Amino acid sequence: MSRLALLLLTGCATDFSLQELTGPQSEGDDTAAPEETTPAPQAEDTGDTGEPTEPANDEGKDEDEPSYEEDPPEDDCTETSDLIYVIDRDNSTLYLFDPDSRAFTVEGQISCGGGSPGSMAVSRSGTAYVRYSDESLYAVDLATLSCSLTEYRSPNGFGSFGMGYATDDADTWRDELYIADSDRVGQLDTGNWQLNLLGNMPSQSELTGNSAGELWAFLPLESPAALAELDKDTGAELQRIRLNGFPSLSDIDTFAFAAWGGEFWLFVRTYGMGSSTDVYRVGTDGVLQRVLEDVGFDVVGAGVSTCAPSE
Repeated sequence: MSRLALLLLTGCATDFSLQELTGPQSEGDDTAAPEETTPAPQAEDTGDTGEPTEPANDEGKDEDEPSYEEDPPEDDCTETSDLIYVIDRDNSTLYLFDPDSRAFTVEGQISCGGGSPGSMAVSRSGTAYVRYSDESLYAVDLATLSCSLTEYRSPNGFGSFGMGYATDDADTWRDELYIADSDRVGQLDTGNWQLNLLGNMPSQSELTGNSAGELWAFLPLESPAALAELDKDTGAELQRIRLNGFPSLSDIDTFAFAAWGGEFWLFVRTYGMGSSTDVYRVGTDGVLQRVLEDVGFDVVGAGVSTCAPSE
């Protein structure tokens, strides 16, 4: 992630930094009964009242419209870990973080270009989307770590953004990618790269989501810093968790965050010679706790798919 400035943050799908920001029949059917030359056999009484049967599909339903009750594809989530992916700022090394064991595992190094990484989101299908400091957005195959430049182009002056996936609701596996900049939040279609603006944000934010249909924002410029659940239709704030004890804004160099197992995991580097990322846990009670100190590298982005547990 880039460095902190006083007014704005650059973000990741769970990342941030403050460097560059300052701020009835078919026609033609024959309806006549055929002429009978022999008596027709008497049909067995089956109790049929003669009333029409229900159609196979609900009347008026678009057969092409996907059903949320359908099962996910057979290969769903097989290409994506249900742990948290994080990316290092300095050499773009990708790690997996296991919240249960608090251990990091190296996945490999990403070479996409576009400057330094600044934000990341992870899809269920095995693709990580990484935003770079030049505002380019790359798709990274998590199996091979190969990079492909997407057709995303910043619309309507949409600035450096954080991003994260969330399911449409708690009863479906279908999800969407959401992004947020300094004062807006929207849903980004990765099929055509069109952005649907949803609403306004109080300040620069980073996003994460889960399989329970929840979308959360990290708001480091608030006083105190906070996590806020957002309405996925309007961007309106539904609830807020105050992060009492979070490092002050002037001390933060880089940060990222992700939701996992009903809790939140913050990856924060503060300024200081020899300092590296610390890991904080925000439990269901809203208490902020540092669980790892100086992990040895600087996390600038974090991403978790909706395959991950939400409780």
